[in-house]
Amino acid sequence: MRLAALARWGTIRRMTVPNLLTLARAALLVPTLIATVQGHFFLAFFLFLGALVSDVLDGWVARRAGQVTLLGQLLDPLVDKVYYGGLFAALAGVGKIPWLGFVVFALPQVGLGLGTLVLWNRREQFVARWPGKLAAFLTAIAAGLLLMTSVGQVPFWLAAGAQVMAGAYYLVRQTKRQTPAVGAPAPRATGKSGDG
Repeated sequence: MRLAALARWGTIRRMTVPNLLTLARAALLVPTLIATVQGHFFLAFFLFLGALVSDVLDGWVARRAGQVTLLGQLLDPLVDKVYYGGLFAALAGVGKIPWLGFVVFALPQVGLGLGTLVLWNRREQFVARWPGKLAAFLTAIAAGLLLMTSVGQVPFWLAAGAQVMAGAYYLVRQTKRQTPAVGAPAPRATGKSGDG
């Protein structure tokens, strides 16, 4: 256990440029929230754009420079979920969206975040599939429209629905991966007692 913990700490300490970009996006969360709740939506929008650019850049740099890491696969989706969760909570607080909408959006985010942590703990890759990418695209569009216009509620509900469907998709996919196929050969006995 101690060796595993030391190996995990070594992985966390190895910071790459993409991971630093992800952390920079996380650092933009508090200024974005402050600007939003104080009604400075123009400033909040440009802070959001900075976060969006960092989200695009960290993945591009990671693939281009061969710096795709398990830590990055943990940080990137978790930072996205915390950032958007905080932003939509702030938007609900100032009346841009109903609190029910925030709850509908947040519930699958919590589930996906926990799933990401489980996969990282198992050293498994979390690969974004098309439902997740579509949901992320719609979420970014909705956030931008809510900050800059008064017509963002319809895109927000579309994004929330897409997030629910993406969460269900990943849940079903992960369940199928862990469920043995019907008719699969049973594991061979080892001769050891199950009580020992």
